[in-house]
Amino acid sequence: MSLRPAPARLALLALIALPLAGCDSAAMTDLRRNIGIEQPEPEPEEPAKPRAPAVSPLEQPIETGAEAPRVIPGAEPVTYNARAFIARGNEPFWRVDISDGTATYKTPENQAGRGISVNRIVFADGVEYVGVLDGRPFVVNLRAQECQDTMADEKFPLTASLTVRGQKLSGCGQTATVTTQTAETEAEATEG
Repeated sequence: MSLRPAPARLALLALIALPLAGCDSAAMTDLRRNIGIEQPEPEPEEPAKPRAPAVSPLEQPIETGAEAPRVIPGAEPVTYNARAFIARGNEPFWRVDISDGTATYKTPENQAGRGISVNRIVFADGVEYVGVLDGRPFVVNLRAQECQDTMADEKFPLTASLTVRGQKLSGCGQTATVTTQTAETEAEATEG
């Protein structure tokens, strides 16, 4: 008697194993994963959704690098606490009185001045007032840096710049009160 299987027996064995091999492929995959033969495929990650920054860029700049974070002042106290200013410049002469959301722009040609509605923007070194004059930007920038008026040989606590009709003019400035502006305007009216 021979121990070799007959070809008919092998064919029968293959026919019986074939349906078993094709059984549930998912079950076979799970079995392979459970016994460590096959590693599971990583699940796709959801794309990162935008999120709000943890810190305001106005409080701490968004930077990369090795430098240690530094404290950034939110506003210059001199300009932050004041609500009225006088800014002036020479060659050509100009003056702007600012109070209550209005800037009064004065020139030698218009000494009474022209009122312009302005918005106040505070930044770390000072304050800026932005409006529109004749369809163009009207900007008064005041920085807390000492300024020397060379014509009057007078020092002022603020450095001013005026952007009007496409020109940028420099000058000096100071804080004011409404009564200071009114008194100066009345004094100029009696002189003229």
